[in-house]
Amino acid sequence: MRAGLAVVTTVIVLAGGGLALRSWPSAGQPSSPARRSSLHAAPAADLNAFNQATGLRLPERYAAEVLPHDRPGVVVFLKADCECSREFARMVAEAASQLATAASCLVVIEGDAAAADAFLADTKLSTPTLVEGDSRLAAAWSIAKAGCVALVRPDRSVEAIWPGISRQGFRDLAARLGPEVALSSDLLERLPGAAMAGCPLAPVRLVSPED
Repeated sequence: MRAGLAVVTTVIVLAGGGLALRSWPSAGQPSSPARRSSLHAAPAADLNAFNQATGLRLPERYAAEVLPHDRPGVVVFLKADCECSREFARMVAEAASQLATAASCLVVIEGDAAAADAFLADTKLSTPTLVEGDSRLAAAWSIAKAGCVALVRPDRSVEAIWPGISRQGFRDLAARLGPEVALSSDLLERLPGAAMAGCPLAPVRLVSPED
């Protein structure tokens, strides 16, 4: 009887030890995955929905900031309290520097002054910015999510809007600016393969796009 109990006890101890061993991380492996901001896939239909609209224009009140050098302007919409926007800001800053020979770039940040200052301090974003607590420009173009990108021509016409940050979207943007514009392979590899949007914006209801 005692021998039988000893055998059972040994089996239980070994089984418990096996479970414990399986629960330990392997050498050289992290015990938990690195934290990453949640990016949101932009519906493919959004691309067509934005660009089926005709006659979209940049309200005149924004011309000096979006088109400071009488050449195309790239506008990127981000949100101060959006973790996705923090990731996007670093990508946009690098892209803007590579597009600088052909276009000006402006980042429009939704948030109050304090939140925007914290966002800029955290992301080290050096691209020109415009802070809008009410997302008035986004509302003029029916943009409702951070991560959207727009290309504006010097005559203030909106040529294209992309519903999120993506590798193909920035390739298309560069191609529209001319064959001499090229984005580095390093940057393109870091951009999402599919269009990714950030948090919802809170645009005001406008009477007309020129408001």
